[in-house]
Amino acid sequence: MRRAAVFIAVLVLAWTAWDTGADPVRLGRGIPWIADFLRRMLPPDLRVLPAALLGALKTGEIALLGTAVAAVLALPLGFVSARNVAAPAIFHPARLALNFFRSVDTLVYALVFVAAVGLGPFPGVLAVVAYTTTSLAKLYSEAIEGIDRGPVDAITATGATRLQVLRFGVLPQVLPLFLSYVLYRLETNIRAATVLGFVGAGGIGFYLQTYLRMIDYPAASTVLLVTVVMVMVVDAISSRLRARLV
Repeated sequence: MRRAAVFIAVLVLAWTAWDTGADPVRLGRGIPWIADFLRRMLPPDLRVLPAALLGALKTGEIALLGTAVAAVLALPLGFVSARNVAAPAIFHPARLALNFFRSVDTLVYALVFVAAVGLGPFPGVLAVVAYTTTSLAKLYSEAIEGIDRGPVDAITATGATRLQVLRFGVLPQVLPLFLSYVLYRLETNIRAATVLGFVGAGGIGFYLQTYLRMIDYPAASTVLLVTVVMVMVVDAISSRLRARLV
């Protein structure tokens, strides 16, 4: 059975490689074009650095505000979609709704909100909130389903109400995990927000798209470097904070 599984896996990978046109020879032929593109991006044009920094600031604001709002909105959704807390009549529709809305990418939400409220950072914030709320709610519900039943049973035995059981028996166990999930989503939202500008939702992606369309590759390389530094700094800070929570 193991050999058969390996054989089938190899066949599937071979078929997908053929069907997607994955050709190393074509990649080799394209390397000179990639090298020429990188050559034209050097040296970076530092004259656009103030604009790139402003775009990075907008991107950080979009990700931070969107993640903060989503972290709060996801709390009730996380509890109603947890199998061991919510009744089946509530759990199944809630989990189905989360899976449905979580299947839509942030960029698609950004397109919808740009059409609804116009250009700028605000539709970017709404897009981050829409996707992150459902994503965090799913993570919250999984954390709630993995709690230790001992404290919950002990508090229940004292005659506490259902809300008190959730407040004193469930929330203290999952709160560190919740905070860790929020920090992780902030990392990913920083990366997601960098491309929202391509559809008019503000942030540093707007500047990158503009300079690429103008064939101003040195300016685009400056924006790209600022983006990389911003993501690295946020990742480093978030990783340290999450390590302390664990």
